Amino acid sequence: YLQALTMTLLKSLISLSVIAIVAINSISDRNCQDKGSLSFTSEDGVLKLNGERFNLKGLSWFGFETTNYVVHGLWCQDYHTLIDFIANNSFNAMRLPFSCELVLNDYPPQTIDYNDMNEDLFNLTSLQVMDKIISAAGDAGIMVMLDMHSLEAGGYMQDGLWYDDKYAPNTTQSCWNTMINRYKDFWNIIAVDVFNEPFSGTWCTGDKSTDFNTWCETIGNDVLSKTDWLILCEGVAKSPPCADPCFWGEDLQGVKTCPVILNTPNKIVYSPHVYGSSVASQPYFNVNNFPNNMPAIWNEHWGFIKNMSKSALTVGEWGGQYSGNDGEWMDEFVTYLIEIDAPDTYFWCLNPDSGDTGGLLENDWQTPVTPKLELLDKLQPNPTKITPQSDTNVVCIN
Repeated sequence: YLQALTMTLLKSLISLSVIAIVAINSISDRNCQDKGSLSFTSEDGVLKLNGERFNLKGLSWFGFETTNYVVHGLWCQDYHTLIDFIANNSFNAMRLPFSCELVLNDYPPQTIDYNDMNEDLFNLTSLQVMDKIISAAGDAGIMVMLDMHSLEAGGYMQDGLWYDDKYAPNTTQSCWNTMINRYKDFWNIIAVDVFNEPFSGTWCTGDKSTDFNTWCETIGNDVLSKTDWLILCEGVAKSPPCADPCFWGEDLQGVKTCPVILNTPNKIVYSPHVYGSSVASQPYFNVNNFPNNMPAIWNEHWGFIKNMSKSALTVGEWGGQYSGNDGEWMDEFVTYLIEIDAPDTYFWCLNPDSGDTGGLLENDWQTPVTPKLELLDKLQPNPTKITPQSDTNVVCIN
């Protein structure tokens, strides 16, 4: 009996040892490390995490920049459910728009349903809700980029520059400093988008009041004085002038002769916004050789950066209804990004209530828009997976 019991115990110990070895090897394969040791850089034309290429698959989830003062969809879904949808579709990055007005006032959020959902958001301010959203995203392995999308709530269509009569440049800068101080210790915030689509901006004309490249340097150096985040700088709209019309945020032609120079050189990321006919009609969408004419236009507007710069190129907004002319455009755009090896993008958007583009969910905020999700899988088939380990300060990278 004792011999049989001994053999049984020995077999059990061997089995446990094998399981432990397999688990350790699995963790080792995934490159596990402390959250505080993660460092994202822009080098060799790509994004890197601790020196290894990071395959980013991102989207925008908007709402904090609107008069709802909170991400949309919480009127019918729990925020954890929407974050689970993002993570379950292999997204590892999220762009979170906000307004300077929200930062200055931290209003109570509107349109949140607290009935059997979102209970832990009750009685919180908007920025306190943002804290919760970012933390939950981190638990799901989603990295967050903060995006100053507008000055006034809902005012992005009027914000040609990063300041106006009500919001002076030092006020805008103060809004960023408030956000930096609030979020500098959140491990999964990795980047800032300096200002959304400054369509009245210039690039390297010598006029600091309108040169957006200079503003990217100003805010970028402020951010980097306190954090290790990436700095995403969008294009303008018509400086230098685009031979073929540029969308707002798309014109990065000035980088050819005047790149953004930060105190930490491996942190700048160029981030054009690029759209098809669902957002605005352009002459080049209605020619006989469309969409085959598009790569040459993209190359001229911003694609050249991939070959001339060591900085990464990450499209900060693109999307559409994915039908008709717009569908042809989106297919061609994905083919182009794959060909130039620039698959890291933030898709616009999760929200179905983006009027011109729609989103990745139907109007019920529940049903996936499968064709768009399949297109994004084609673009970025192997996004880097970051997995926080339960009850530890460790994340595993695969």
